[in-house]
Amino acid sequence: MLAALIEGKGNLELKRCCGLMIWALCFPAWCVVSVSAQQQTASDTATPVALVQQRQQYREAMGELRTGMGPRYRALRQQLAGYPLVTYLDYEALIGQLHDLTPADANQFLATAGGSPLYERFRHAYLLHKGRDRHWREFLGVAPKAPRDIELQCYYYRAQRSVGDVNEAWRGAAALWNVGKSQDDACDILFERWISEGPGPDDDLVWSRALKAFDARNPHLIRYVKRFASKSLQPLLDELLSVYRRPDHLVTDAHESDINHAQLMTVGIRRLARVNPGKARLALENARAVQPFSDLQIEAMESLIVRHSLFAQSSAPEPWLVETLMRLRDDELTEIYLRNQVEEGDWAAILEGVAWLSEGVRAGDKWRYWEARAQLASGLGEAAQTIFIELAGQRSYHGFLAAQRLGEPYQLSPAEPVPVQSLADPAIDRVRELLALGEVEAARLEWRTLIARLRDEDRVVAARMALEAGWVYYAIHAANTARAWDEIALRFPVAFKSIFEAHAAEESVTTTELLAIARRESAMDPLAQSPVGALGLMQVMPATGKRVARDMGLSFKTSRLRTVDYNIALGAHYYRSLLDRFAEHRPKALAGYNAGPHRVSRWASTEMPTDRWIESLPFRETRDYVQNVLAYAVIYDQRAGRRPELLRQHELITYP
Repeated sequence: MLAALIEGKGNLELKRCCGLMIWALCFPAWCVVSVSAQQQTASDTATPVALVQQRQQYREAMGELRTGMGPRYRALRQQLAGYPLVTYLDYEALIGQLHDLTPADANQFLATAGGSPLYERFRHAYLLHKGRDRHWREFLGVAPKAPRDIELQCYYYRAQRSVGDVNEAWRGAAALWNVGKSQDDACDILFERWISEGPGPDDDLVWSRALKAFDARNPHLIRYVKRFASKSLQPLLDELLSVYRRPDHLVTDAHESDINHAQLMTVGIRRLARVNPGKARLALENARAVQPFSDLQIEAMESLIVRHSLFAQSSAPEPWLVETLMRLRDDELTEIYLRNQVEEGDWAAILEGVAWLSEGVRAGDKWRYWEARAQLASGLGEAAQTIFIELAGQRSYHGFLAAQRLGEPYQLSPAEPVPVQSLADPAIDRVRELLALGEVEAARLEWRTLIARLRDEDRVVAARMALEAGWVYYAIHAANTARAWDEIALRFPVAFKSIFEAHAAEESVTTTELLAIARRESAMDPLAQSPVGALGLMQVMPATGKRVARDMGLSFKTSRLRTVDYNIALGAHYYRSLLDRFAEHRPKALAGYNAGPHRVSRWASTEMPTDRWIESLPFRETRDYVQNVLAYAVIYDQRAGRRPELLRQHELITYP
């Protein structure tokens, strides 16, 4: 049956939607022109004639699918039986026939698509279609267990009710209902049946959801769930809403002593901590003598009071803060505290605080460096020197800082060269063919799916194969996923070298600086897109790109940001403008590239050593970004035979 469907021998109408079509039909044209030769296979002149012919037939078959599966398509499909991308054709042929596709046919296709991104895409599309059409037995024929997707879970439990397993249906309904937000619309009917035919929510479940809604800052949901509460529970829900509106009243009102009020006080004090941690501490001290708090509840309240005290003016008293940090031994909170002390230059507090860190975190390069800095400032020069010498042998930002302080060369410690091995996996062939056809986004997804299912040692082999083929982004992605930190050649390859060199010369910056930025921004992926909309190798925001293009006298289109040359040109010019603005101070320019120059001007309000300034940057992303790019530039410089400098002489101090 499946063969008849994918070869077009049935009488079914082929239905299409661009959102479900493969990229060959609706992939933007700019993606093709933005890919460099480094990311494609050899030209067709070096490719076997049979393979060149199959690629052309594949293109023609995809074109035939636009109008239906006629004789021409069927003939092409038969000729492509052994072609690596034939599964993509079958996907396209079947995706328009979901309405009439049986579970047996769907499962047969899924068996052939295993290991490919088409597996999850097709399965999700099939289940979504069957769920929305209420074809429950067909749904369960492909999903014998609850899927991960929430909408599909709603359909799954509706299907269980339909086929008679009401206990499973009600169990799932209760779990889906017990969240701090409105659930997917597909669950509405399930919830209605659970409430009208089944047990519905009891008071324990209502109270649990109300507490979740409180933490999710969703008071409307608390009012909604109140309709399902017993008369005895409703006053407690009213108290919960009152605490939500005025959590500061908890400073003097400890409420009745019982488990439910302990839960109410916990979420209320945590809410107050976000607004006024000083008052939250007073409320906790007031309630601690009354409520039967568990150790976990006390820790949850104290942790949030400490967290917001480290940033707020209305903080808890310093002695309480230090005592609580020492007792909680929470690495994340301690690191926030230590960064504050680094900014203030309070070396005694740093020496005390690093002792609160867990053994693994304290032994890391970052806090060993600052422990040595604190020792040096406290007159413990010999102990500090010992740490600096050990750190100078590490390939990290803080290791490089230690090496620069000692005047020692930076250490890369690369892995020994290993001959390229072969990885026999059909996905490699699919990636190669997708790149040869210009379907680079599909190739990237295929690659990421492959790497996700490989063992680390095979990921390294795949990375070496990718680098050998000139697939730079793919090599970086595989090596990083394998955590192969010593594979310097795989993690820091040079891509688009001539283009970077040309724009570096144009903007009077080093090529390695631009390479380091691109490596940190996109891992050398021309198609990279951040959650906030930054695009391309240098991750240029469209608004910034438009302004920079105007300054350069260039026309601007957002789509051009994925073109390698254009993206590097704009990114390099923007970086040059930041260097001009901040007097060639690269750490400031890099912070501005990541977080915006207006913030850097605000952060650089006092004079201090640059290592302290970078460590005390308030945004973790910006702090990590500056440290990584500076370290990456050292690595690229050393690999290029240049004399690297983590911080140049004029950059050692940050001036306001």
